[in-house]
Amino acid sequence: MTTEKTAVSAVGGMTKQEMAKIIKAAKKESESSEKRSISICDIMKNNTSEIIQKIETKFPTYAQLYTDLYTKYLHTMDDLYGACYLSEKEFFDKLGMDKNAIQALDAYWRSVTNVAISQIDTASNLAKIYVQFRLTAIDSCDKVMHAMMDSYARAWSQFNSYKK
Repeated sequence: MTTEKTAVSAVGGMTKQEMAKIIKAAKKESESSEKRSISICDIMKNNTSEIIQKIETKFPTYAQLYTDLYTKYLHTMDDLYGACYLSEKEFFDKLGMDKNAIQALDAYWRSVTNVAISQIDTASNLAKIYVQFRLTAIDSCDKVMHAMMDSYARAWSQFNSYKK
């Protein structure tokens, strides 16, 4: 019994003979693909599609990362104001400020808060409308491009029929 036949490679428990067979098959496939004719259009389309598909797979990751980042930022700011509240409350309580002045300040900041919340809602709705508009525009462009490509394909078909 020789050790060569029982030797196992590190790749998934394959023997050397099995690995050699796979390498030969891959080499043969590579040589046959080199013999196939490939056009410039194939090269551009295939590579562009591959890049676009890769970008598409990364969108959820980027969206989640930036959502996490922004959420952390907002929680940090909220914590900061919470921590300041404790020390400032003690300071301002000892000042003995007029209750009417405090109520006026509260009314002022309530109105500022309401304006800010309204602006946030308006900006959010505007962003939603903007994205819907862009999606509609892209759909329209897609339809026009498909109509143009159909026309283009018919023109080439007629050209090729005259060429024969």
